[in-house]
Amino acid sequence: MKLEKLNPSIKALTVLLCAILLSFQYLAVLNTAVFLTCLLLLIFCSKASLKTALQILIPAFIAALGLFFMGLYYARGSSLTDAELSGLTSLPYAVRAAMSTNLSAALQLATRLLAFAGLGVLFALTTDRELFLYSLVHQCRLPVGFAYGILAAVNLMPGMVREFRTVRLAFRVRGLRPGPFSLGPVFTMLVNSIRWSESVAMAMESKGFASDRPRSYYLRPRVRWYDWLFCLLSVGAILAGMLLLPK
Repeated sequence: MKLEKLNPSIKALTVLLCAILLSFQYLAVLNTAVFLTCLLLLIFCSKASLKTALQILIPAFIAALGLFFMGLYYARGSSLTDAELSGLTSLPYAVRAAMSTNLSAALQLATRLLAFAGLGVLFALTTDRELFLYSLVHQCRLPVGFAYGILAAVNLMPGMVREFRTVRLAFRVRGLRPGPFSLGPVFTMLVNSIRWSESVAMAMESKGFASDRPRSYYLRPRVRWYDWLFCLLSVGAILAGMLLLPK
């Protein structure tokens, strides 16, 4: 079964509960297991590309590496004994001293960030944004006007990117060289985006759109038994790891 078939609201609830549970524990093994499980689910139980997932996770890897070294030198705790450090005599004394006290805390910080990143990527790459909004309307009682406003804004984003490139090209045609942080193209793009948003609002009103009236829906997501099963298994696995894995 592919993760794309799961109800987006239940999937979001599952990811949120798992993230909350992970924030209350300090088990590097559990964090690593969650991260690897997310990658395995992306490979075998979804249509997402592993290459895309790894590209998105590059900033998370960099941040985790930074947290690891920060925790290694500045955190408190005790992770390695003197006997375990006897085989690391080739390392400088400062490094051995830091490892003897802070390695456990550093691993906890780094792996926790990776676990959160894995959960986020798992949800983002296996969830259709329109289906997610429809699910929020039907399962979470999100106001229809608010949901369609978000959907309209999301669909305008590609047009805003194209408009920004067109404006920068127009500046160069006139002999102007806007820098990477110049506000001129941005201001022009925002003005045109406001015009587009007004046109979208007028189009919705002309078609009789109203959020306070009964309406039919072309697509109505439903919650199936396997959605709750996925939620229970995911949350239960993390609870079991928190209880059974050695501290």
